Amino acid sequence: MKARTGGMKQSLSAFWSERNKREQNMLAAAAVVVVFGLLYVLFIDPAVSGRADLEKKLPQLRQQAAEVQALSKEASALGGKTASAPPPAMTRESIEASLSRKGLKAQGVTVSGELAKLQLNGVPFSATADWLAEIQKTARMSVVEAVVEAQQQPDMVNANLTLRQQRGENQ
Repeated sequence: MKARTGGMKQSLSAFWSERNKREQNMLAAAAVVVVFGLLYVLFIDPAVSGRADLEKKLPQLRQQAAEVQALSKEASALGGKTASAPPPAMTRESIEASLSRKGLKAQGVTVSGELAKLQLNGVPFSATADWLAEIQKTARMSVVEAVVEAQQQPDMVNANLTLRQQRGENQ
């Protein structure tokens, strides 16, 4: 390896010494121009063009950031709001009406304060589950206690349910 380097040095030295002063100056100036050209192409131009691209994109990015902030404020404002009005107080009649809309009939409904007790015999389980999901959303009722017994027929059950209506701010 040293022999090669030494050989290249000698040939470069011989090439350089064969040139007159004017040619040496021109070759040195050309080398400087080539080095500066490489520096510009490799380092300066990418930085300048990248900066120009970012300056073009910056207004759009600022607008998007403002939209995200506005949506974030709106979402936090909506998240802090509670439901507009509390549901009407549950009554035996309102429970029986909502049951009949789902094709269910209770054998007994007892309402006392925030609690309601129901006895359903021979009703489809799927309709009962749908009814419970509906009253949870619309009347803010939740199941406190449930005893469900499967019947011989598929999807048929006997159910004793105790429901509580949530009336306060924190649901």
